[in-house]
Amino acid sequence: MSLVLHDLLVCCRGLENDKTTERKKEVDRFKRIIGSPETIDELDRTSAASKASKQLTWDAVFRFLQKYIQKETEALQSGKANVSATTQTNRLKKMQEISSLIKYFIRCANKRGPRLKCSELLSHVVSMLQSSFGCSAYGEDYSSILLK
Repeated sequence: MSLVLHDLLVCCRGLENDKTTERKKEVDRFKRIIGSPETIDELDRTSAASKASKQLTWDAVFRFLQKYIQKETEALQSGKANVSATTQTNRLKKMQEISSLIKYFIRCANKRGPRLKCSELLSHVVSMLQSSFGCSAYGEDYSSILLK
């Protein structure tokens, strides 16, 4: 495994951390790594290689991202309902950051042609839109993903 893919794998595992602050640091790192031309080239190469490969692919990274989104959504959902305006604004900002992250990832992956499995992407979008919280939090952005 190349160094950039190893760094990405470590970062993806960091997205699964139970500590919110650690996940936040890893998201910033994730954006930086996933947008790098070297990482994109390596993921394109490994994704195009044999399907039996144990290498990190776009689909594998997407699965890590799905787990991260699920964890963040559960954290947002478990928060108290009656909170200050500042807390409510922070929650909305967090939802926008999550939507922005998924759209950025899809854009990076599919910029040079379809790289992500449509079935996995569609399954994720549908599962998020089926829950009332997920629909209200991400509905508009996830609908725009379907249109593209």
